[in-house]
Amino acid sequence: MEHSRHGLTLQRGAAGLILAASLGLAIIENRSPLAASIRAQKPWPFWLTVPTHGAPSFNLGIYDPLHRGLTVIHLPEHWRIETTRSLSRAYLDALRSGHDAAAAERAVAGLLQERLSALSLEPIPWGHAGHLRIQTDGVEDGENASAAARTLMAQGGSARAWAALAVTAARGLLRADPSAIDPLLLSSELRQVRQENVRPAHFPDDASAPVFLAGVFNPQPAAENENAVVVEVLNATDHQGLAAQAKKMLISSGVDVIFVGTASRLRKRTVVYDRIGDYARAWRVREILSCPTAITATRIDVLRGVDVSVELGGDCTKY
Repeated sequence: MEHSRHGLTLQRGAAGLILAASLGLAIIENRSPLAASIRAQKPWPFWLTVPTHGAPSFNLGIYDPLHRGLTVIHLPEHWRIETTRSLSRAYLDALRSGHDAAAAERAVAGLLQERLSALSLEPIPWGHAGHLRIQTDGVEDGENASAAARTLMAQGGSARAWAALAVTAARGLLRADPSAIDPLLLSSELRQVRQENVRPAHFPDDASAPVFLAGVFNPQPAAENENAVVVEVLNATDHQGLAAQAKKMLISSGVDVIFVGTASRLRKRTVVYDRIGDYARAWRVREILSCPTAITATRIDVLRGVDVSVELGGDCTKY
């Protein structure tokens, strides 16, 4: 009898602890910037930095809870965020001013927010912007945003990553920082995002930026478009005839391939570039190619005269 009573007491104590933890988490989450955006069904912007040998790689992330989408935009280090200073120079200046790396990153994020707000057609909700840091594997040229997006998505399926995020969140909450739970909450949210709704992008030139930013912060569901997708196919391997084979496959699916040629550099991984800011078209081309490891990214270049550019890498040499 005593044993039963002792066990019952332990069960009640455990239940009480779970209830207290749940209530505490609910209170903390209620003050979380990301949680507020989720409740309002509004896009949540966050700065995502990746350590490199020099200045870190700066990326602007936008999580859209309404359409379950993730956009990661790479800001090139040579982009001028002020008249006389590039992004990388601004970071190095902030670091020399006595800031540590994290403080320098936040200082540059503030400058970037001012620059992007000046280019945007509508106000950007920076008030609840988050700050995340991740470590990615080595990437090929031009894959910064894709690598960052893949790393974020992978966290949701990794027990080790979840444990690390939970520890980081706990440490931040001990410092009374409710935003510390945001990376853990984002990881949970991204488990519900489909791969075709993950959009890596390279920030375009200033002339294209206003329309680009409007599409990012006010996304609309992809509309059905009966017009053929206009594509160029470039062979980025030593495999002869690869682009011609891919052309036949695309044409048979109704894609208009107007140019076949050789890429300026070799690639290990195939990249399908959205050239006009219509990501759905690039994703459609990727699916037709049937190359599971191919990545898709927005890299606007309207002067190319195509909707989509395909650079075939060594991962897609069999059809």
